[in-house]
Amino acid sequence: MTTPPSKSRMECKISVEDVDITDDEVECLRTILENSDSEPPGPMYQDTNKHLAELLMNSGNEEEANYHLSESLGTTLRNQACSRTEIQIKKSKGDTSMLQDLIKHLEFGGGCHHGVTGLNKRLSDLPSEWTVLQLTLQWDPLSRFPPRNRDVNRGLGTFFTRFSCGDISHEMNDLGEGGKPITIFLPTLDDNKDRLSLMAAMRSHLSKMTSSRKVQRSKIHEECSLGVEATVNDMQMWIGGWHCLFFGRLANEKLQTVIKNNVDSIISSYEIDLSSEVKQDTTSKSQRLKQTKQIINLSEKTLRILYLLASSPAVTPKELLVVISTLLDDQRFAVYLSKKICEITSTHSAALHAAKRHPVVLLIDEEMDILPFEVMSPLQEQPFTRMPSIHFLHAYYLLHKNTVIRNGVDTDKCFYIINPSKDLPQLEKVFTSISSISCVQKWKGVVNKIPTPEEVLKGLQANDMFLYCGHGGGNQFIPRDSIERTDIKSVVFLFGCSSSSLECLGGRVEMSSLFYSYLIGGSPCVVGMLWQVLDSDVNAMTQELVKIWCSSEKSSVKEAGDLQALETEFGNMKINASKGRQNTGNLSEAVSLARRKAVRFLNQAALVVRGLPVFSLSKS
Repeated sequence: MTTPPSKSRMECKISVEDVDITDDEVECLRTILENSDSEPPGPMYQDTNKHLAELLMNSGNEEEANYHLSESLGTTLRNQACSRTEIQIKKSKGDTSMLQDLIKHLEFGGGCHHGVTGLNKRLSDLPSEWTVLQLTLQWDPLSRFPPRNRDVNRGLGTFFTRFSCGDISHEMNDLGEGGKPITIFLPTLDDNKDRLSLMAAMRSHLSKMTSSRKVQRSKIHEECSLGVEATVNDMQMWIGGWHCLFFGRLANEKLQTVIKNNVDSIISSYEIDLSSEVKQDTTSKSQRLKQTKQIINLSEKTLRILYLLASSPAVTPKELLVVISTLLDDQRFAVYLSKKICEITSTHSAALHAAKRHPVVLLIDEEMDILPFEVMSPLQEQPFTRMPSIHFLHAYYLLHKNTVIRNGVDTDKCFYIINPSKDLPQLEKVFTSISSISCVQKWKGVVNKIPTPEEVLKGLQANDMFLYCGHGGGNQFIPRDSIERTDIKSVVFLFGCSSSSLECLGGRVEMSSLFYSYLIGGSPCVVGMLWQVLDSDVNAMTQELVKIWCSSEKSSVKEAGDLQALETEFGNMKINASKGRQNTGNLSEAVSLARRKAVRFLNQAALVVRGLPVFSLSKS
């Protein structure tokens, strides 16, 4: 088993004990993948790609390693989606070109999206505003054959791979954004404590809710909430300053320019102490600066991470030093850079905290999906969505780019199912409270009534929104198989317990989810819950989300900004306007705001967005 060293985490140099890594081993794994059939077994394909990625990363071939990391996610789901789509094509009597394209973008084999070139093509097709961050659990040779043992800390680290999209997916632009994918490796959390893995700790806290008696429910929920919050704090301690990788592009290019210029300036002005012989020479300042740059020799990857650190509003001095020390061999220069970048983030703290950012799509290894990265303290205002893999992100973007991506979601068109089991009376009060919103008055649906399967299917097909408020995800009223066969148009909101969770089916089978059924059915986006939640907090978040996303009224939230400092430094350019911000049309941003209405952290952390970043249709 390979074990990364403690220091050079960014370089992913994985030391090897008892294993002789040779070119033959790499070629053997390549051959296995090349000879895989058109429907490879999920666990085998996943493990082989992870293993090969680690060997390639260790040999310095990061570009190909990133491709194999991207291939390690969503294998079985790709097979299922292709099989279901093929059935739809056979039964269809109309134009099936879009369905055929969907298969082309998801299928395995040596097609147009194979290899590094194929990955680059996928990324370049996506909007340049988007950023993709993949989290891949390290390859574990001991898990290849035995069933999952999810409650054992196997000491596995994680690869974090940041992908830029669109016209900046291959080359860094003048703002210091974009460029080739970059990967860093973080070993497992090591704080000298005998602990479960973060995932096992999260499951341990959540398992208490299922065994609680009703009379103790409030106390148990409070204990679970504190436990989940403690685990999220451990996540923050583990990730540290690398949380800069989670931030999306700044929407304000002028602010990004200020940050980049500041970083470039402190690098250019750095002067090393020359040896006594060099000091005696009559070397010009420009020559010394040139010599300094040669000695510093910052790679594009290092520069991009420095720009990300400088644009992160909540990074601490200690976190800065830890990250920068792993980037540089010259520790004196690392200390200097850490101090100067800390000054940048401090000077522009208000502007960076208030700055709007473009969305980030998280591609999370299924074993890590239970971790609520979205609610880590520095990231709570960053718009996030989750997707199973880069293949689904690319395929469904192309499927929807001329409809919901281009036009937005019409919030006037919604089908709702409210309290079908008739045992959640507070839900009716929530619905009454939002009925004054103009678009809600145009909605159609059922309250205190079990819908027929036909009503559910029609609601999914004929509307831009589908809202379910009740127990679970509503699949008790319609089989998942029927959902997968439906041509779903709606963005789906499932406000019930565990409505968006991944379910372990045992053995080595990849996980399953109700979200997967909606995705296969064509839904561009699903909002749901990662685990069991309290109805009072869910009701509050539901009410707030509808108000934020569907209302055209102005929010009371103000845009802050250290305008004077920025404008003095950057001439008379207006960086941020201190004015009321419109209620956001960005669904992911609206969800991040709605989370604040939950009293318990447990319930805040449960609410996630899966699918494409979508916006509501502007009514102005």
